[in-house]
Amino acid sequence: MKTLKVVIILIMAAPSFSGCTEYPIYDITYPKYGKIISLTTNWMNRGSNIEIPASYTLKVGDYSTILSGTANPVENLFSAGKHIINIWNTAGNIFVSDRIATADYAAGNLEWFFTGRQEIVIEKNRDYSIIVAMQQQVRQLTLELDVTGDAKNRLTDIDAILTGVAGTLDIDDGTHGTPSNVALMFAEDPLEGKWKVTVRLLGITGPTRILMLKLNFAGSNPSAYTLSSDLSSLLAAFNTDKTNPLTLSARLIETPSGAGITTIITDWISEGTSSGTAN
Repeated sequence: MKTLKVVIILIMAAPSFSGCTEYPIYDITYPKYGKIISLTTNWMNRGSNIEIPASYTLKVGDYSTILSGTANPVENLFSAGKHIINIWNTAGNIFVSDRIATADYAAGNLEWFFTGRQEIVIEKNRDYSIIVAMQQQVRQLTLELDVTGDAKNRLTDIDAILTGVAGTLDIDDGTHGTPSNVALMFAEDPLEGKWKVTVRLLGITGPTRILMLKLNFAGSNPSAYTLSSDLSSLLAAFNTDKTNPLTLSARLIETPSGAGITTIITDWISEGTSSGTAN
């Protein structure tokens, strides 16, 4: 009977021991919290030839850390409830404070900037594996002018300003703000003879985007003059497909008149997701 009693005790104890090994971490280590045991960043939504950033910032509530690679454990316990996951990388001439990214266009071309956001409801005693899709937040814009007319060969430089450029991006809700004027410096392509400029923008904002040009000529013949072109319709969808570079091309037609030289910009052509013409 003693032997039988011992055997019965062992058999009854076995299920209890097995049950403990199934949930030891959840029930003992963090009974009031949840944990992200795997955070994967998906970088598929980026332009061709753009590298994945070497590192990036993860912020969840008051918790913040720097990560690298595409998959990481998160070394923190999170209280039960809803949490917002924000991720962004460090990029040249873009500065992030309180989840607001600010572009310093005067400092030079922006580097490639990505953000990711996801909401998660944490339950206590649970582990989570999260995948966050990263979004490219800087888009490349190229403007081309095919200059015609008698003064074409005397044109020395074209200074320009583009209005309605987004100076800020809220990385939490994705809204663009702070309408800014960005200075552009066109240069002549020796092969095509066109005047071009390429710039990277955080986005556009506000109701209008005006391209203002100042044309300068050798020997002030003719005298420098300015003109403008409304690109609002052409850039209306600029923020929607930032992985696709956008090129806008137009003709700058110069004709003599009684008052000197008359110049118009006509027939803008779009190569990208936006389309239309502007004068």
